[in-house]
Amino acid sequence: MTAPLSGIKVLEVANMIAAPSAAAMMADLGAEVVKVEPPTGDIIRGAALGRVEPDPWFNLDNRGKQGIAIDLKEDDGIDVVHRLAASADVFVTNLTIERQRRFRLSAQDIHAVAPTAVHASLSGYGASGPEAHKLAYDMTAFFARGGIQHMVSEPGSAPSAFRPGQGDHTSALSLLSSILAALRLRDQTGEGQAVEVSLYQVAAWTIASDLSSALVDGSEPVRTPRADWSTPLTARFECSDGKWVAFCMPGPKDFFPAFAECLGHPEWCDDERFNSVSARANHATEMIAACDAALATADRATWAERFDAAGLTWGPVHDLDDIQHDPQAHELGVFETIDDHEAGPFQTVSAPFSIKGADVAVRGRGPDLGEHSRSVLAAAGWAAEEIDDLVRRGVIADQPGNPQPRRPPPGS
Repeated sequence: MTAPLSGIKVLEVANMIAAPSAAAMMADLGAEVVKVEPPTGDIIRGAALGRVEPDPWFNLDNRGKQGIAIDLKEDDGIDVVHRLAASADVFVTNLTIERQRRFRLSAQDIHAVAPTAVHASLSGYGASGPEAHKLAYDMTAFFARGGIQHMVSEPGSAPSAFRPGQGDHTSALSLLSSILAALRLRDQTGEGQAVEVSLYQVAAWTIASDLSSALVDGSEPVRTPRADWSTPLTARFECSDGKWVAFCMPGPKDFFPAFAECLGHPEWCDDERFNSVSARANHATEMIAACDAALATADRATWAERFDAAGLTWGPVHDLDDIQHDPQAHELGVFETIDDHEAGPFQTVSAPFSIKGADVAVRGRGPDLGEHSRSVLAAAGWAAEEIDDLVRRGVIADQPGNPQPRRPPPGS
């Protein structure tokens, strides 16, 4: 099989999740990815489980990369990055515009040494405007400012919380697709390209169904408490074992007769409170309460068989354990094993796509801090004495300054 990005060289100067995640998926696609970290390391190291190995978050978004540690506060460090960038097809960064200028890593700077490269920049709020300089995380730029936190919260309640990396990984897909399109354009024109993706704009796209409606009529959808939901056919319910299910049957087919029959209440179809869409909306609180009572009579596994037999469109509200043991997740290849870590094999999450007949796969663990500093520079043409001098002066680090303790392999 052929790896789609075989022969593509990527240089990454980024930290945390979104931009490194896009570069990790490029490594899955066969690109040669070199990750540049400061001598202190990417701040995502140890953020999930502390200073133990394997580090799930770092390996998730940095698998299959080579790692080099460079001090960008030194002019010679910036020169090292420029020399590496000269042979790169793609330069990926999430440094703010101010820091890109300070470290001479803007699109203009990179194109000065690599005229045909794709410069890909991921930011919170974009490369221009009054807030382009602001630091941001997905919790602030994506979920909060992007309107998602407001729209999914019930009225009168505190804004909903979100899990780490949700907005980052969504934005990484936007960054990846933009880079691939820019590579295609570069190949057509022979000219370097500049890609810009912001967490804020990606958030607007994810909520664009609501946002586009608001642009037309000036209003936003009414946020309704679950207890007053206008139809049970798009609501969520708790089963007797405390597990939840979610329905989505908006039409045009009328699923209500099959739904009522499945719940053991065919008489609802003749009840004047429930026998039409408008009647159910006018008596929403009674309808949801009646469904709550019905669903509470059996566990989710029992209901699953009944829902499927009735042809209803539904889904279990899974927790992480459910996903890990879901046969469908395994059939899709949601999980892959990283088996080259000295702590032993462990599973991670694969890229959310496949290309039939192509070599798309996790290539291995993430690099230790500075693990490939010497080999990356040697491959790029530095002489051994030059590399020794850079290490001696602290411009690059060739090994972790503070090694992380290793978990013993399973069974040891």
